[in-house]
Amino acid sequence: MDSRITLIITAAVGGVVIVSNAQNTPAINQSEAIRRQQEAERAIRETRDQNSEQAPLITPDEAFDIGPQYLLKARERLRWFSLDLDSHLSWTDNMLFNERDGLPTVRSTLLASTAQFAVSPWEGPLGEGRIRPRAGYRHLWMNYALLGPKEDPNTGFPKSDNDFDGATAFTDMSLSLANWQLQAGFDWQRLLSHQPEYTAYTEFYRSYSPRWSLGRIFAVSQKHAIVSSYMGALHFTHVDPTPGLNDGNRNDRVEHNLILGWAWIPLSKLYVQPLYRFQLASYTSQNRTDQVHNTSLSANYLFTSWLFARASAGYELRESNDPLTPDYRKWDIGFSLGASFRF
Repeated sequence: MDSRITLIITAAVGGVVIVSNAQNTPAINQSEAIRRQQEAERAIRETRDQNSEQAPLITPDEAFDIGPQYLLKARERLRWFSLDLDSHLSWTDNMLFNERDGLPTVRSTLLASTAQFAVSPWEGPLGEGRIRPRAGYRHLWMNYALLGPKEDPNTGFPKSDNDFDGATAFTDMSLSLANWQLQAGFDWQRLLSHQPEYTAYTEFYRSYSPRWSLGRIFAVSQKHAIVSSYMGALHFTHVDPTPGLNDGNRNDRVEHNLILGWAWIPLSKLYVQPLYRFQLASYTSQNRTDQVHNTSLSANYLFTSWLFARASAGYELRESNDPLTPDYRKWDIGFSLGASFRF
């Protein structure tokens, strides 16, 4: 596939949040939201890339019968390494993921900066499909209120007290089979706080997560396609236990995600995508089930073969059967600048 199309097609979606019965930790909530967004983008991007590896067109009329030519362009060569950089500046009307019938929700700007490096040294046939392994590392820097009011109006504390870093090592195996893309992988994640001082880097959350996904893209015309994906994961987690309780694993859960979107390319360098995501999370250490609904709209523009920008807006809500878990509502509007290198 043309690297321009690969860069343009992204999905600006939100993510699931975790709120324990003992405490509401915005940093964990926000890290989960970012993780879900990145995983949804990855699943859709790799589903699309799998279609790019099919055989070239046999006749000129074939594109009208089975879909856009850009989805069927053969890969020129295998690239072992990838480096992805992204800086996303956004505004949210509910940075603490609170219910609106309690204290007033807190508005804030957020800057999420991500760097990811991965290696995939080979790919080979497996039956009628092709298999490819990958391993890498991703680092996240999360900063609150770099622009706008600096303090929480409800408490007077600095919003930057919620700043954190996220470190994730990952590995996965992808199988391309006909029009389908299957993947199984494993993530190891740590979240690091900047409290009591910025250089502390104190671990406050850890997770071990086997994951799996299945995706497909359905071409409608040369400029329109339906993108779909299912993602599942098991999360084995650790946080500091609540005093007097043995609940350090209270965030353990099983997640199921369904993603459905419409892809439209009005111009060669412009990609627009409305998208809906549903998530069901069942917590294994407590009687709790969360449902998260997210709708979003993103517009992506490619400046060069490796540099792109994205504007996005989304609305998200959560409903939980746990009375101590907030049923939040939130709006997010943001702008990203990113770069993607394959070599």
